[in-house]
Amino acid sequence: MFHFITLFAVAPDAEEEFVRRLGTNGGWLEQARRAAPALVAADLLRHQSKSLFLSDDIWTTPESYSLARGSEAVQQLLSARKQMAVASFEIGAFAFPTFKETTGPSNVCLTQGETLTPADWLPTQQLEAELFDAALEETMSNPKPAAAALAQIDAYFAQDGEVGETQHRQSLLRLLGLLRPNLAELFGEPSSLG
Repeated sequence: MFHFITLFAVAPDAEEEFVRRLGTNGGWLEQARRAAPALVAADLLRHQSKSLFLSDDIWTTPESYSLARGSEAVQQLLSARKQMAVASFEIGAFAFPTFKETTGPSNVCLTQGETLTPADWLPTQQLEAELFDAALEETMSNPKPAAAALAQIDAYFAQDGEVGETQHRQSLLRLLGLLRPNLAELFGEPSSLG
């Protein structure tokens, strides 16, 4: 199975409608399954104390997901789901780790043994795109409150010198957290605006 995870921030007064429409018995899943039969389920999880939701879209294969994402009907459904939230963030694609047989005392081991930090969850290009989108959105909707965060972002990109890929990714995540405090908290980063 292939899982695609999306984070949604929902206005507290819109939570009930969001859950009603996107929950297991909601109309959104029924429509999505008609448009994309390879969508097995769309589980919705709520944060214990905040108006944050994770949607776990479960697909039969990565290929079926990619094919469905190319469909105009599926694009419209995904767009409609995003519009029900104040903000959304596509965390990305996940699958259960695969195991391989080994010879020796243990008969199984993980093929991928590294631990991922939040800065590793997304490709650098997607982190940069999310930061750009957040800065653009804040500039349009809240220019005065976001001015300090935007100044820090500008200063980061104006600095001279090379930084390593890991440091660059961590900086992007920190800067994104300045404009998206809920996302920063989810990733365990401090928020300057929250």
